[in-house]
Amino acid sequence: MTAPAKRSPDFLIASRSLPSVFSTALLLFAFSCFTASAQSTGGFAGTSETPSSVHGTVLNRLTHEPISRALVYSPDQQFATLTDDRGRFEFKLPPQEAASDENSSASSQVRAFGAGRFQSLVRLIPTQFMARKPGFLENTNESANRRMMQNQSEITLYLDPESLIVGRLNIPGAEGDLRIRLEIYRREVNEGQEHWVSAGTFTTWTDGEFRFSNLTAGTYKLFTHEQLDRDPLIAAPGGQLFGFAPVFYPSSADFAVASRIQLGPGATFQANLSVTRREYYPVKIPVANAAAGAGLGVRIYPLGNPGPGYSLGYNPAEEQLIGSLPDGSYTLEADAYSNGQSGSTGILNFSVHGAALGLPPVTLVPNSALTVNVREQLSSGQSAFGDAQDDPAGGFGDGKAPPRANFSNVHVTLTPLDDFGGNGARASQPVGAAREHTLAIPSVRPGRYHVRAESGVGYVASILCGGRDLLREALEVGMGGSSSPIELTLRDDGAEVTGTVEDPSNPNNSLSPNDKVGPESYIYFLPLAGSSGQFRASNGAPDGTFSEEQLPPGSYLVVAFEQQHHELESATEETLHKLQPQGQVIQVNAGQKERLRLKLIVEANSQ
Repeated sequence: MTAPAKRSPDFLIASRSLPSVFSTALLLFAFSCFTASAQSTGGFAGTSETPSSVHGTVLNRLTHEPISRALVYSPDQQFATLTDDRGRFEFKLPPQEAASDENSSASSQVRAFGAGRFQSLVRLIPTQFMARKPGFLENTNESANRRMMQNQSEITLYLDPESLIVGRLNIPGAEGDLRIRLEIYRREVNEGQEHWVSAGTFTTWTDGEFRFSNLTAGTYKLFTHEQLDRDPLIAAPGGQLFGFAPVFYPSSADFAVASRIQLGPGATFQANLSVTRREYYPVKIPVANAAAGAGLGVRIYPLGNPGPGYSLGYNPAEEQLIGSLPDGSYTLEADAYSNGQSGSTGILNFSVHGAALGLPPVTLVPNSALTVNVREQLSSGQSAFGDAQDDPAGGFGDGKAPPRANFSNVHVTLTPLDDFGGNGARASQPVGAAREHTLAIPSVRPGRYHVRAESGVGYVASILCGGRDLLREALEVGMGGSSSPIELTLRDDGAEVTGTVEDPSNPNNSLSPNDKVGPESYIYFLPLAGSSGQFRASNGAPDGTFSEEQLPPGSYLVVAFEQQHHELESATEETLHKLQPQGQVIQVNAGQKERLRLKLIVEANSQ
């Protein structure tokens, strides 16, 4: 009997590969048939009201000139093209008609091979388009400009030209081998309060030049970071240390007195600085009563002028702050952290004059715990407080009451008024059941705070502490000292304001079936000077309507924007005066109902 011929390893590999190769080929064939049919007959479900193409223009918001070679694309990146020399672009959209039997069969084959995702991707018709180009800011296309309304085939996209801060850092005696890091801070608004926030760093090139790009219009400050001079040709072991102390543009010694750089849209600001080589001296500062394992945050700045630029490190093994500083007087702030929160704070003023010997320790003192007593004057009988036992369905089915779990529908937030305290906000939390209608704000470090309170029931009528009106004045918290409780009153007789926002680009507020979900306008209630009103912000619905309930009685300027404007919470009288012709002034009393018609402020077309 003849033995069967042995098959070569190559044949075995090929035979095992045939099913996968055949499946892949068949899948590709089915998909190619499907896509070809889709392109020719457009077998998509949808509405015939969708335009067959979308075309438009990309403009420079500052000059309203067309932008050539800008990339226009859909958020899902299925559509993309470049504008021509007149800033024009066009997309051909697949027709939205019922699928034919042939297309249905092709798509069924595709789904049979697990490729249904291809069909779902092709069927999508974008309702938004965006644009970008080097030299212009990214992600600044407002939804009001990029969205497609029903039957809308012509759209206009705006790009904001980037702003720049460029310059040269002069380093005396440097031979091109020393590079120093610079940083810019931008003035921003957080919870209605202004703060300085880092907006980027840049290490100089070898020739001392620097460039901060992709900046938005705003107010900035520029400074250098301190840096030790470690030139091996002049630095002797154990000898005198030298370094370059921070310089704040144009030539200030601390952040507080540095010049502000007002940067306009698309502007380039030239800023030149010079640093000076100075003697640096070793610094060691003991830390008293530091908890084992706790982290320590350190901030050091010229005496009484908070700001960045200087630094010291912490050695937990020796419980000392160590580093080096030039001659001068300084303020040191140390915060001990546990579980991510500051539990104690120490502040020390000291000086360095030719040496830094025998400095006193910085003592950490536990932060304050504040109490908020909530008084409810609610005619509805509702309460902003409750617990699990108030819920009849909250039991366990065994006749036993569930454990008490307090919750509060009123929240109090403290925002530091320190220029650099934007990240040090503290929030309230409910306390035990034995002290109902009471909130606690734990571990509040020393400083001045803006107090903000919100309630899901009624509105906050007053916030008092030690005779001070915290709705209009700052809360002051001392070093480790006790504070009078905060007394907060809730009422529910606020006014109700409803209305409609009229969009000049869409007077009928029409929506296509596929239009995006989300607010189409932002309505702001700005209290007038001397008024008892309180700032409120509301989102308009896609159909142009809006509603604001429990609005505290008072006088307001009401405006509607297509973009968010957080800075309006701290709007000045000058800002209110400028906005008044574009909004509506109202006076509301307790329980009053008011209806408004507002004009949407379309900023892209207002310049």
